[in-house]
Amino acid sequence: MRWGRRCLPHTPSARGQSPLDHRQWSPVQGPAGPWRGGAGGAALPLLLLLAACAPTPARPPEAGLAATATVAEIRSGEAPNCNASGAAIHLGGGRFVTAAHVVDGSVQRLRGFCPPDRQGQPAVTLGVRGTEAPARILRAGRDRVDAGIGQRYWGGEDLAIVTPTRALPALPAATPCAAAPAPGTPALLVTPRRAIRTRLLAPWSDPDRAFGSYLEIPETLAPGESGGAVFEAASGCLAGIVSHRDSDGGPPSTRLVPASTIARFMQP
Repeated sequence: MRWGRRCLPHTPSARGQSPLDHRQWSPVQGPAGPWRGGAGGAALPLLLLLAACAPTPARPPEAGLAATATVAEIRSGEAPNCNASGAAIHLGGGRFVTAAHVVDGSVQRLRGFCPPDRQGQPAVTLGVRGTEAPARILRAGRDRVDAGIGQRYWGGEDLAIVTPTRALPALPAATPCAAAPAPGTPALLVTPRRAIRTRLLAPWSDPDRAFGSYLEIPETLAPGESGGAVFEAASGCLAGIVSHRDSDGGPPSTRLVPASTIARFMQP
C-alpha cells in the first residue's frame, strides 16, 4: 500500500466520474437550438469578438472543494507487509475520524502473521502535508468476524477517533451533514490516492440490524482508501466515510459510515 498521493489522469470514466478540475462546455442554445444568427448574420463575427472580450462572471467555488482540505493520511503498523493505510478526516480540536479497521489491528490479525506492538495493537501515525506524528486512539468501534460473512462492526460503527501526540500542520474542520442526503446527490470522494466526483446512492442496511446501515457510492475502491471522505458537493458537509466494498456480486459499490452514525459515535 502506498503512503502518499497519486494524481489521476484527466480522463472521465464511462461511469461519469471526473477529476475535480473537470469542466464540460456546450454551445449556447436558443429556443430552436444552437444560435447561428438571422438576417443580421453579417454582424456575427463582431458579436463573437465582443463576447470573447467581455469578462466572464466568476463561478462561486463548490463548498465541497474547500472541504477536501480536511483530509489527512493515516497508517497503522510499521513492517512493509503488516501495515494498513487510509484517510482520516479532521473534525476539529485535533480529533480525526477514520475507519476503525485501519487502526484497531484487525487488518493485521486477519493476515495472521503480523505481530502487534507492546500494547496489543499496531502503532498509529497521522500525516498532514508531508509531516507525520504518532497518534493515539481515543475510541474505536467493536467488530465481529463470522465465518462465511467476514468482519462487521456493531451498530455499523466502523469508526475510530484518533488524535496526534505532537503538533501537525493546521487543518480546517469537516462538518458532518445534519440530514441524510437524497439518492443521486452529487458528491466528492477524497482519499490519499485520489479525489473524484461521484454520487450518493440509497442507504443499505445489514440483514442483521445489530450491524447498522450504510450509505453507498457507485465506486470500486482499492486498499489504502478506507476512511476516505465523501462530501456533498454543493454544501461541503461530510456525508460519510469509506468503510468497505460491497461483495454481493452486483454493480461496483462501496459502503460508507453515514454522518448520522459518526455524530452518534462522537457523543460521550
